[in-house]
Amino acid sequence: MRALTTKRWGADVSPWHELETMNDGLRRWTDYPAFGASLFKAPLFSEVDWFPAVELVEEDGEFVLTAELPGLSKDDVHLSVDDNVLTLKGEKKTEREEAHGRTHVRERAYGTFERSFTLPRNVEAEKIRADFHDGIMEIHMPKGEEAKSRHIEIK
Repeated sequence: MRALTTKRWGADVSPWHELETMNDGLRRWTDYPAFGASLFKAPLFSEVDWFPAVELVEEDGEFVLTAELPGLSKDDVHLSVDDNVLTLKGEKKTEREEAHGRTHVRERAYGTFERSFTLPRNVEAEKIRADFHDGIMEIHMPKGEEAKSRHIEIK
């Protein structure tokens, strides 16, 4: 059955299409034996730094930052606050050694990550708490009194 609607060419192409195409081209280029596939592939593409996807939502009494950390446990993740900056970092290690067999497709990212977020002035840093369940970390940041400006009389 034919589709009843038509799409403009390129309408479903992401804004990152050009960069993705260049990256695919570079990967294919390193597969040619004449260019030393073994020389290029291992150091460039064996482990990739990655960034977990996050979502920040403002609710009545708090901000909630949710981070997707699939395949990690709470022991693999470190959370800190320093000078009004919240830092989330950790490492996702490869699950298996490549002693026997070869990998033909690797789309899963491994390696270290670090994300930092400047907190709003009204967050009470000492009351921040985090929950980790099923690869999802929820960081609850309670709001406090915002510093109010006031008029200062000059004498």
